[in-house]
Amino acid sequence: MKPSPNAPCPCGSGAKLKQCCGVYHRGRPATPPALMRARYSAYATGDANFLIDTTHPESPHAQADRRAWKQELVAYCRATEFVGLTVHAHERDDAAGRASVTFTAALRQDGRDVSFTEHSTFVREGVRWYYLDGESIDAELP
Repeated sequence: MKPSPNAPCPCGSGAKLKQCCGVYHRGRPATPPALMRARYSAYATGDANFLIDTTHPESPHAQADRRAWKQELVAYCRATEFVGLTVHAHERDDAAGRASVTFTAALRQDGRDVSFTEHSTFVREGVRWYYLDGESIDAELP
């Protein structure tokens, strides 16, 4: 079930979904940290189209069969409880059209903690940023 646009945004900002990540879900270009938050919120709300549309075509996560990819994402979203998001750091190199965001996603599946920390890479195409890939980080961050 999709949350109400007036529900708190899953990214943890404290704002309403429609005023926070919802603006990016509706098409506003986002900075890399805002895109990271919007993608987390899209997972939490089951918005597979947004996740697909904001994944760079050269990402190892991109799939040629959009329909199958969407089904896989929807199943993951339904099986996962999105508990919280912490963005630890972000860097941006406008000249290179690349950025990184380090974050921790607090998640649960079947009552088990499946949280993870990742250093994600984003690339810019025109005015839009896209998720390219991520590297899992095992060390605890402050």
